Amino acid sequence: MKVLQKRLSRKQKGSANRQKAKLAVAKLHEKISNQRNDFQHKLSFKLISENQAVALETLNVEGMMKNHCLAQHIGDASWSSIVEKLEYKAEWYGKTILRIGQFEPSTKICNICGYYNKNITLADRKWDCPDCNTNHDRDINAAINIMKFALDKQNLIGI
Repeated sequence: MKVLQKRLSRKQKGSANRQKAKLAVAKLHEKISNQRNDFQHKLSFKLISENQAVALETLNVEGMMKNHCLAQHIGDASWSSIVEKLEYKAEWYGKTILRIGQFEPSTKICNICGYYNKNITLADRKWDCPDCNTNHDRDINAAINIMKFALDKQNLIGI
């Protein structure tokens, strides 16, 4: 991608060679898009077919895209797109999508004892709970908490 775009930028505007370079860049963009779509369809099918319910955290993707440090990675992952695929496949196969709010402190609560650690930043990938001395990986802890929040919410509304 980088090489093709650099070649395109060096071509003279309006030339036939620029058109060829532009076409090559467009083809590569389409290929990447197709690869991403294929991966998302396969992943969403696997998640839906292996599980009765999938718990998701509602995220403000549009707001997160404004953070220049995260924007490229979030865009590459296409979070919104994969959530859409999960939702319609869950409906097709009669599975359940459970959602929790975006303001639930899923990463800051110890999944063992419930201690609330308000000092965690985005840079902290691991942390130790001062109450139960458990070492937490931020993402695994968040996943367990999201599951707990979703199941609690499901029991409250009686699904």
